[in-house]
Amino acid sequence: MDRMRCQAMNLQQWCHLDERIYVAEMDERYKQHAGLLYSERVIEQLAEMRSISAKTFLGSFSKPRELFLSSLENIADSSTKKLELKLYNLRNQKIVSSRHRFAGTPVNWSTWRQFNSTQKDPSKRKQVFDEFISKTRYISRLVKARFDQIRKMYGEHSHKKVSPLDAYLENEKVSRSQLIDFVKSMGKQARKPFQEALASISKKVLGREAEYYDDFYFFRNRVYADLEKEFAGVNPPEQVKRTLATMKFSQSTIHFDTENRKNKYPSPICFFVQVPSDVRVLYKSESPYFDLQGCYHEMGHAVHASSISPQAEYWDRYGFSMGVAEIFSIFLERLTKNRKYLSLFGVRDERILDEIEARNNFMELFFVTFYTANSLMKAEFWRKKLSMEKASDLYAKLIKEYTGLEMPGEYWLLHHILPDAIMYVPSYLLAAVRAAELDQHLRDRFGDEWWTRTEAGSHIREIMEPGAKIDLSRFSRLDNSLFMNEITR
Repeated sequence: MDRMRCQAMNLQQWCHLDERIYVAEMDERYKQHAGLLYSERVIEQLAEMRSISAKTFLGSFSKPRELFLSSLENIADSSTKKLELKLYNLRNQKIVSSRHRFAGTPVNWSTWRQFNSTQKDPSKRKQVFDEFISKTRYISRLVKARFDQIRKMYGEHSHKKVSPLDAYLENEKVSRSQLIDFVKSMGKQARKPFQEALASISKKVLGREAEYYDDFYFFRNRVYADLEKEFAGVNPPEQVKRTLATMKFSQSTIHFDTENRKNKYPSPICFFVQVPSDVRVLYKSESPYFDLQGCYHEMGHAVHASSISPQAEYWDRYGFSMGVAEIFSIFLERLTKNRKYLSLFGVRDERILDEIEARNNFMELFFVTFYTANSLMKAEFWRKKLSMEKASDLYAKLIKEYTGLEMPGEYWLLHHILPDAIMYVPSYLLAAVRAAELDQHLRDRFGDEWWTRTEAGSHIREIMEPGAKIDLSRFSRLDNSLFMNEITR
């Protein structure tokens, strides 16, 4: 790190060193999330190196702005690395069922969704849910301490000019009022049709009204239960690879890990270890149709990263916003909901296709209402410096307002994003709208079955190639009417 302190270092030298540190850290973080052997000490040391690197940038350069903002984030992240690691471990050590088991071991935070997917007795799911809610007391103070430290670091290193929320909004190129209006607009449009669909589908799938412990992730698996046989023989990784190969996407730099390990991260996740040359995907099997959707989603991330030009500037290869990162994952996942594409799996019965479409629309409505509540709570958490108790009270109120469910407010502490990320959750809503616009753009240009056209693949890669310098105006006006009309018809 002595070279980091050299006053004569130019920007390109700094970028080269910073990327080497980033790659080493991502490799170790990947092993951690994969449930493989990893070193917390190495993660902490690399985080400290990234902090030194970020401080070197702030002390030596003022541009590009993307690196200024990412340096603030890296300093905040590095200063809270021990707290982050402690949270990661505590969730699997303390958020553990005292009564119920999955795959021979007590249900923990990492296996909770798999347990819910296979457990037929709702009373047992309720017991685990209630116990996990009660055990959020073990992590609540830690989450608050970490977010307080993040806020402090942003203030100290920006001369109190940039807050964590400010940086997020600047990256997404929206004002706070624009974001809140956008999120509320989607939530209000989805609220009534969702609550009506929830009442209908709950009776069909559960034989009763939905309860608070029947959460988004439970429904994401269970709502397709009687349709799973249509996808039981599908190999999601092989199928998505074939589709991408048809469009001439190179996949040589993408690695899949589908092994089922005890402490493997519960959600599918993609790691941009080195863009574009080393991209890794993790996912656990939960249910056939969700596996298909999750695989396509993460592969969308993967081909996005692997399609970015290796000649792009360092900050353009890594500095794209979360809202941009999620466009291509949601976009590719949309294929798993496309009636014509589903015929590739032999699903051609119109009655079954109608049922799949209805349930997909239901899940999209659930997604919009759920993520509206998630987004509004997190924005207020940062803006008003909420206590954990007030954040949980607000969360319960928002979940009730948009989904109609009487959810314990502490549930947000069990989420896989809300207690970890500064914001992120509104990015899914931004990206869902843009993914629908991109899909329409391709249909207009290449026809309804654009995924069969090599020219479509070339066009998509051309859009992806600039990384953070992506020109969203080529396909998006951020008009939510297209997406909302799809899911409310």
